[in-house]
Amino acid sequence: MKQIIIILFLFSIALVSCQQEEEITFYETGVVVDYAGAGNCSFIIELDNGSRIQPLYYPKGFTFTHGQRVLVEYVELPNVIAGCDRGTATEIKYAEELSCAPFVDLYFENYDSLARDPIFLHEAFVDGDCLYIKLSYSGGCKEHIIDLARMHPWTASSSTVPTFEIRHNANNDLCEAYFTKELRFNLTALKLEGKSELVLTAKLTNGEVYNKIFDLNFDE
Repeated sequence: MKQIIIILFLFSIALVSCQQEEEITFYETGVVVDYAGAGNCSFIIELDNGSRIQPLYYPKGFTFTHGQRVLVEYVELPNVIAGCDRGTATEIKYAEELSCAPFVDLYFENYDSLARDPIFLHEAFVDGDCLYIKLSYSGGCKEHIIDLARMHPWTASSSTVPTFEIRHNANNDLCEAYFTKELRFNLTALKLEGKSELVLTAKLTNGEVYNKIFDLNFDE
């Protein structure tokens, strides 16, 4: 009987102790980086305070995309061992997109500064002030870099419709795993310039060149 009482007493102490451990909530801003292909990693949020977190759990309906700037409310999961070693495992309680990724400006003198390796383009469309792109490529052994480049005209007499190109640097990756990424790029600069459309181009894996005009229906 005494042993049962002691066990119950110890259990009650442990229960009270667990209840007294408060869940610490953090509020931070940062940039989303897609590490797909790097070990078992996926999305990592590089916080402005210098640390990194892995959003293992997050609100349904929210989509993380590479280069996205976000505000997050989160709690750390110290008892969870994540397969990726690039950040602390966390549960995201709230996430808000602050802005999409910036594009890169290329001019005549630096047109070739970004690699132009082919991609498979699933879809692209204008979503509010952002350009959404879903694409795939093969790799898995080296880091791939995807940029959206604004190709500024060589002369002032060239077309006034801004032209953008998806630039992909595969870093000579010969591995054949297949990865798909979703990206969003900020188009507010075009809104400020009063532009009403843009041209998007990309070098595709089938040897063709993607070329399409998009209307810019910016939110009022």
